[in-house]
Amino acid sequence: MTITLKLSSDQECRLRAGAAQHDAQAVREILLQAVDSAVEGLLTTTVQRPQAKTLPALLDKIATELRDAPVLSEHAVSRAGIYADHL
Repeated sequence: MTITLKLSSDQECRLRAGAAQHDAQAVREILLQAVDSAVEGLLTTTVQRPQAKTLPALLDKIATELRDAPVLSEHAVSRAGIYADHL
């Protein structure tokens, strides 16, 4: 997982200055503030998942839309058919 820390221009300037001066405490404080903001963002972000009641409806809709899709041949779904272009 990669977490990106967002810094304001002021924080970025202070971070660069602290790093240039080898001021570990200043750098640590700025990064801790950024980490706190990132953690808050991660904890307040919600993932939208289909409700248990709507999932069957979604699957039925997909099945209905694919009802007229052409049927694949035996060869098309065989290993040889799938990898025919890679020989």
